[in-house]
Amino acid sequence: MAIPAALPDLTGQTLGTVTLLQKIGEGSMGVVYRGFQNTLSRPVAVKVVFRNRLNKLFTSERFRQEAEVVANLLHSNIVTIFEFGEQPDFMYFIMQLVEGVNLSAWLKQKKKHPLPRKRVPSMDELLRLAEQVLEVLAFAHAEGVIHRDIKPENLLWIEKSRKVLVADFGLAAVYHTVYDEEKAFILGSPLYVSPEQARGETVDGRADLFSFGCVLLEMTLGFLPVKVERPERIFQTRAKESPDMFTGMAHDHSPAVPRPWSDFVAKALVAKRDQRYAGAEQMLTALRNIAPGLRAGDKEDTGQATA
Repeated sequence: MAIPAALPDLTGQTLGTVTLLQKIGEGSMGVVYRGFQNTLSRPVAVKVVFRNRLNKLFTSERFRQEAEVVANLLHSNIVTIFEFGEQPDFMYFIMQLVEGVNLSAWLKQKKKHPLPRKRVPSMDELLRLAEQVLEVLAFAHAEGVIHRDIKPENLLWIEKSRKVLVADFGLAAVYHTVYDEEKAFILGSPLYVSPEQARGETVDGRADLFSFGCVLLEMTLGFLPVKVERPERIFQTRAKESPDMFTGMAHDHSPAVPRPWSDFVAKALVAKRDQRYAGAEQMLTALRNIAPGLRAGDKEDTGQATA
C-alpha cells in the first residue's frame, strides 16, 4: 500500500477571517492550527480536512454535519464552533481555542510526579471530570446527538479552572439518522468502543456511557486494564455475546480505590447495555449520590481540604 503524501502546510495563510499561525495537531485526514481571528482580535483553533483524504465513512457531508451539529450544541463544556468554510482542496471550521491538554496528555504528565499517589488524578479531580462530561452527554443525548467516540484524546482538561471540554464530534450521530456506509464500518476507538458498536449495531447514548466508563477506569488507575491485543482483536473480543473485556475493575487492581467509586464506574462497563445506566442523567444522579462521601474520604486520606 502506497504511503500517502504529506499533508500541505497552510501556516501563514488566511482562511475566512483567520490567519493560521502554527500547527497544534495532525491526523490522517487533516490538521488543527492555532490561528488569529482578525475581525475580533482573538486566538482561535482551525480544523482543516483535505478532500483527498476523505473516505466512504468520513465524507465531506459528515464534516459539514460535525460543524452544524456542534454549532447548535451550545454548552459551556463543549468546544464552540464559530465558522465553517470550504476551498477547492479542503474544508475547515474555526473553533474555540482551548488552553489545556487532552486527558491522555494530562495523565502522562501525572505519571511523572515523584509521589506515587500523585501519578493519577485525585478523587476530587475525577469527580469534577465525571460530573462535567456527564452533564455534556445528558445535554447532547437530550438534543438527539450521540458522540460515539468518547476517549481521552477528545476530552480537554484546563488545569487552572479544573474544567473539561468535550471535543471532536466527527463520528457523532443524530438519532434516527444512520449513513448507509456506516453499516460496513465499526465506529469508535478500539480501547473505548462499546460491545454493541463492535458488533456494528445501531447505538444509543449508552454506548457513550460505556466509552466514558473506560475513560474513568483509565484515569482512576493510570492505565486501562485490558489484555494487550491488536486493535482488530479488541473489536472481536468486544463483539462477543459475553465478552471478557477487562482484567478487573478499579478496586480489583488498586484496593485503595473506594468501593463506591469502583462500583459506579463498573456499572457503566457492563457488556449488556440494558444492565448499564439507563442514560447519562441516571449516571449523573448516581455520581452526585456518592460524591459527598468520596470527597469526605479523600479529605481524610490526604489531610487537605478540597476546593
